[in-house]
Amino acid sequence: MQPRTRVILGATLMLLAFVVIMTGTIVIYIRFPLNDSLYRLSNTSAAGKTIVSQNADLWSNDVQVTAPTMAFSLQNTQNLTISPLFSQYYQNYGAASGLGSPITVAFPVANGWVQFFTSDALFLPAATQNRASTSNTMLTELIENGTKTAHSNVIRLPLLQALLTVGSQAHIAGDNSTFSYVDLRKAVSANLLQQPKKTTTNKEEQFIKTGTSAGNDVGHFISASLWSYLNRPEVAPDGWQTDFGLPLTEALPLTVVQDGAVHHLEIQAFTRNAFLLDKDVSGPDGQPAIQPLNTGIDYLRTLGMPTVKVSSGQLIWSQNDTAIYSEASPDHALAHIAKNFQFTLLGDTKWNTGVLWYHVQWSTPKKASNQGWVSAADMTLSAPGKGPEWASIDLLSNDLASYLSGIGPRAGVVIYDEAHQRYYTYNNTNQFITASSVKVPIMLTFFDMIEQQGRDPDDNEMNLLTTMIENSNNDSTSELYYNHIGGAAGMAAYFQKIGVAGLNPSADAWGYSQISPQAMVDLLTLLHDGKILTASHRATAINLMENVESDQQVGVGDTAPGGATVAMKDGWVTGDDDLWAMNSSGIVTTGKTTYIISVYTQENQSLDDGQAIVRKVCSTVASLLS
Repeated sequence: MQPRTRVILGATLMLLAFVVIMTGTIVIYIRFPLNDSLYRLSNTSAAGKTIVSQNADLWSNDVQVTAPTMAFSLQNTQNLTISPLFSQYYQNYGAASGLGSPITVAFPVANGWVQFFTSDALFLPAATQNRASTSNTMLTELIENGTKTAHSNVIRLPLLQALLTVGSQAHIAGDNSTFSYVDLRKAVSANLLQQPKKTTTNKEEQFIKTGTSAGNDVGHFISASLWSYLNRPEVAPDGWQTDFGLPLTEALPLTVVQDGAVHHLEIQAFTRNAFLLDKDVSGPDGQPAIQPLNTGIDYLRTLGMPTVKVSSGQLIWSQNDTAIYSEASPDHALAHIAKNFQFTLLGDTKWNTGVLWYHVQWSTPKKASNQGWVSAADMTLSAPGKGPEWASIDLLSNDLASYLSGIGPRAGVVIYDEAHQRYYTYNNTNQFITASSVKVPIMLTFFDMIEQQGRDPDDNEMNLLTTMIENSNNDSTSELYYNHIGGAAGMAAYFQKIGVAGLNPSADAWGYSQISPQAMVDLLTLLHDGKILTASHRATAINLMENVESDQQVGVGDTAPGGATVAMKDGWVTGDDDLWAMNSSGIVTTGKTTYIISVYTQENQSLDDGQAIVRKVCSTVASLLS
């Protein structure tokens, strides 16, 4: 791995020069805000003594103290993931050098992206920098003084320096501790620099030189346990001094009570990090447990979240199953969506107990603009690959969703709105008895079979197909299923060939095969979009489905909008429990609108009950999409 280098300070940084008179010695400082590179460049006393020391008295004149005010909670951070923007860096450096777990999502700020972790934060600059949008804020200084690797644009932010500069009164080592960053800051002092011992047999500490005083080396001691920890390759891939910087303090003792037990701790600060050593808890190697300070958490509690920068009209997409809420809190869900659903940002954001929320809008067929809030943890501003959007049926209609919820798992629905390339689903992958709806898969499997033979159906086969689909003749179905396509094995092979999952054909009774509503919609979509079969055979199949006899058109057919073209197939049968399975699936085209729908039900007390459900669903969908 390449060593990390300092980020060059921008020309806008101000040099702060001041003179400190100490016991007759004139000391000139040049200080970069938050920078770890504070040097006593030249300080010669009348007695001719010279002091040159790096990092001593970085905060000697700082008296500012800042009480934590933000109620940042880890309660909602358990499921946060490392952003793809930072995953490569984290893999190489983060886990090793103690970034800890993510405690925020990655979110856009002025000129880039930032993500906070338990013990630090990472920043990725935008490809194009807008200097006008960058103000001289704490975040700006953190970015300008961060560190990065030679082959990565990711900048690690020096949160410890910020906490020391503002004098954070956040408790170090837990709420029961009285030790804060103000106390740690006091320990960064030239007066506390140590000299190496001329003769020593103490092998439990390591002296690190940080400068000279009156011609003598000065610096700080590091305990053997911490020294061993810092020199592990997995802890400091580029070496401890590159990754953490020189020590700023001696090891400072403190005692805290945690969960009723007394813990004897030591804390030692370095330029870019600080570590806690617990003498009462052993690590895997038998040495005292060591961990970096929770500077990420303490920074957010002390200084709050950086300002989120999003633009009104910017597009975002869901990256997993989630919900849209009426407010910036997970209390009242308006609707549920799945992966790749697109929203438009309205430009305002909110933080709520450590969770970032985006105010968004989206459209539905009967309403051009709907508004709500989504958690940034479930969103991405990177456009996914081409593909349809997915949503639960409550996005289309809350009333319909409530109706189906009352039915529970006995019903499953999938609607594909081709015009908007959007799916609306309810129990879409549940398995249901096919009854006569399996006759469509049998027909398409047969057409594929004869295409492999390079021929069209003969007159007898065409009669079997017609009576099977238009009249739902069971004898014709059995002939085609068992004697032509090879039964369950033949139909399963065809579904595997076209990439449709969710059909489990029965070898003994085709009507008791099982299928998911999603599988039926996927099959009909391939048929409608010309992705399967030849144009001639597709046309024949759709024509047969458009001419189903009237008493077989319950659901999709008898609730379709006036003037619509409907290609469909129903099915109903009693199950082993003597309860009814009823379903209706089809392709509906009216004007420029085409939607493909599949409604399956089972365990109904009567056929009328099942038919009432499919009619209710199909008629509601027709009114919303046509």
